[in-house]
Amino acid sequence: MSRKKILIIAPPRVTLQDVTGPWEVFCRAEAQRPGTYDVAVVSAGPEKKVDTKFGLGIVCEQSVHDFPGPLDTVLVAGSEQGVAGEADPAFLDWLRDAATRTRRLGSICTGCFYLAYAGLLSGRQATSHWRYLPRLADAFPDISVQHDPIFVRDGHIYTSAGITAGIDLALALVEADCGHAVSQAVARDLVVFLQRQGDQPQLSTALALRMADRDPIRNLQQWVPDNLQSVTRVEDMAAHVHMSPRNFTRLFKQETGMTPGRYIRQLRIEAARRRVQELPGNQQAVAASVGFGSSKSLQRSLKPGARAAPRDS
Repeated sequence: MSRKKILIIAPPRVTLQDVTGPWEVFCRAEAQRPGTYDVAVVSAGPEKKVDTKFGLGIVCEQSVHDFPGPLDTVLVAGSEQGVAGEADPAFLDWLRDAATRTRRLGSICTGCFYLAYAGLLSGRQATSHWRYLPRLADAFPDISVQHDPIFVRDGHIYTSAGITAGIDLALALVEADCGHAVSQAVARDLVVFLQRQGDQPQLSTALALRMADRDPIRNLQQWVPDNLQSVTRVEDMAAHVHMSPRNFTRLFKQETGMTPGRYIRQLRIEAARRRVQELPGNQQAVAASVGFGSSKSLQRSLKPGARAAPRDS
């Protein structure tokens, strides 16, 4: 069987890690299972030298125009050029043609704008870096923009969120090709903390929630994620900062915009989703490690669309 041809396209002013992240994944998968992949980083136009967003140059051996035949996987990395709609028309033509002869076509971060301007996302679901999702939705109302996922598949077209999400997408593609053991081996090689699934939120609760201005609340936000098993009630959080539960609840919501009950529950859910991958088949241990009282409570919280209970709001 011939090796799968993987093209990672670097447009002008590309974000470097959009290129190097997936490239590392596929190259390491090839090292794990020789003969699987033939990976190339290529330019979007005739110029082989590509300047990245912050100036570091990439010298590509080939251009997309050197590949007129069948391809396995094509991933377009993100660039401000794509967001601005300044793509070379010849490159957009190449993408339209490549979509007809490629098993999988995708984008990393704002690379989706190239696919959108080529008309390849019309009527499809897609995502991008969270900062650019409103612009994508405004510029292309015929795209069903997905605001939460790490990556989205619609047919044979894949789009991913920002920068490091390209690693998650590439790991998922490797898993589909080579199995879970190979993708996990690559993830370990890259010291990826967790191989995230596509439907996970782009921003965790800890990142999405604004950091408090005042030291007691800010220090608590830094302490709680690593001590979920010690925090069973809002009263425990209040005691940690030496405040009454009533005053703490008022100040926490004022500083962060979220009630402490909802905050701690969302942290538990996120931590539980990570832990069930690390400890499959041992839900009681997972429940204890993240502060859920029982495996049944854990199971309810892991159901799709789980939110904080009304009493936590």
